[in-house]
Amino acid sequence: MAWEIDRFHSLVEFSVQHLMISTVKGKFTEVYGTIETDPQYPERSSVRAQIIANSIHTNAPQRDVHLRTADFFEATKYPTITFNSTAIKHIDTNRFIVGGDLSMHGVTRPVQLRTLYTGINQDHLTNAWRIGLRANTIIDRRNFGMTYGETNKAGIALAGNEIHIDIFLEAIWTG
Repeated sequence: MAWEIDRFHSLVEFSVQHLMISTVKGKFTEVYGTIETDPQYPERSSVRAQIIANSIHTNAPQRDVHLRTADFFEATKYPTITFNSTAIKHIDTNRFIVGGDLSMHGVTRPVQLRTLYTGINQDHLTNAWRIGLRANTIIDRRNFGMTYGETNKAGIALAGNEIHIDIFLEAIWTG
């Protein structure tokens, strides 16, 4: 079964420590991609997703501009963040580990997404069938060439290296 990620009902969020005392959250508002599902053999399913790096939003315009620079995403040179699944492991009824290649800032690394299938339902306005998925992982931004390391006078890092990623997807059946 083929599904298209609905960018209007999908969201990729991230969080990172700031000064080792609080957490800053942000999101990417432009998420696209396709999901192929095989209900009888879920491990044969696949995911291909793209995120537009310039769609980053942290509720702080000045910070967003900085995150688009070479210190972090270098969005002009690397406009798209991609994920392509390579393996899916069925854990239980609704839980999966989706392994795949995450590419951003010119670097590709394997990641594992802890994934929850949240269900299927029919949209009452369009009659389209939709599925929901939630996933999360943790990455080290330095593994993707994001080595910005400014510190305050006490030597405390302004931005942490560990990035928590939370993904909320809704996809529309296309056939």
